[in-house]
Amino acid sequence: MVEQIISFRKKFYVAGISFKKTDSEHRSKFSISPEQGLKAYQHRSNCLEHYFILSTCNRTEIYGFAPCEYVLMSFMQHLSGAPKEELSANIYSKEGDEAVKHLLTVAAGLDSQIPGDYEIIGQIRKAFHLSKKSGRSNGFIERVVSQASQVSKAIKNNTGFSDGTVSVSYSVARQISGIVTHEGLRKICIVGLGKTGHNTLKYLKQHAPTVEISLVNRDEKKLRSLADQYGVKVFPYASLSDVVKESDIVIVATGAAQPILNLTHVRATPVRHVFDLSMPRNVAEDVYQCGEVSVFDVDQISAAVNQTLDKRLAEVPAVKAIVQSKAREFFEWQERRRKYTTLPAVSHEPLFNKRNHVNAPVENSLPRQHSCFMADQCCEGKTGVSWLPIAARPA
Repeated sequence: MVEQIISFRKKFYVAGISFKKTDSEHRSKFSISPEQGLKAYQHRSNCLEHYFILSTCNRTEIYGFAPCEYVLMSFMQHLSGAPKEELSANIYSKEGDEAVKHLLTVAAGLDSQIPGDYEIIGQIRKAFHLSKKSGRSNGFIERVVSQASQVSKAIKNNTGFSDGTVSVSYSVARQISGIVTHEGLRKICIVGLGKTGHNTLKYLKQHAPTVEISLVNRDEKKLRSLADQYGVKVFPYASLSDVVKESDIVIVATGAAQPILNLTHVRATPVRHVFDLSMPRNVAEDVYQCGEVSVFDVDQISAAVNQTLDKRLAEVPAVKAIVQSKAREFFEWQERRRKYTTLPAVSHEPLFNKRNHVNAPVENSLPRQHSCFMADQCCEGKTGVSWLPIAARPA
């Protein structure tokens, strides 16, 4: 018997978890570090070949071409290991033009916990370059990321939406300045010296110049450099417990996959406040629940920042107009390309034997596209079948 070979059409989708629907504790489960991202990009199937992963404090999103959004959802579940029920309760998805508009809105800083967040565009570019380096990008994705960069640039040049210093690091420094004034606490330990930790150190020196700061980090070369620059005490990571025992306030700004500060570090110490600036959370749950110290995560800190954003919010109409304009430019480019070329959303290669396909159901009144070899896992919601890692190849 001759088996019938068929192909199917792919669309551009985004599937994600964000602060709008999910708190930091649950969002942490879906966070993907750059190291984990490199491993994730080794996964490829004919249903999901071109994609990129954006993972920040506010969100984890997968943008890519697939027969249906459930392929991206299934992939996110595989990467996180979270139960299907938890993923379903928190995830959102958009397709086609709406997915493009969503990325441009994110790049504009309109979809951030802190409106006007200018750092997000750098995170988008970094996520794209990692995808491209791993052979998972294509011309469409490169173009839409380029359009996102143009959105950010236009907003920066033509509005006051990103004016002023408003960030999690700035908010923490201001909050600690108040604590120093009202409670007399002066010994601060900063763990982690990436961008967030470094910025927090810089703002603390500006807004709480009388405090005594100790830095803990794995990179001793960076420690020595900052010790000279800021005149602070520095310690290797192995000294974490000893430094915490001598501190009133601890700021954790590391990028570890697991918590590094637990109850044994802070119990029976002078520590009264802990600021967890990491995603996933790098302060253990037992510290959050102990009641002996005040613990603030990124959601709580961002909420405090939002109280100062009236000026930025006044710029929102102008920012939305820029996003709409850049979206139209992109869709016009897309339409011109359709007339002369085949969009990457369409796969003409014979991919699967028809007998291996499972008919995808209609869910939420949205008809699914042609089913695929993932249909029995994602479209029908079945679990227990793992993605098979296939060696990466250039797009």
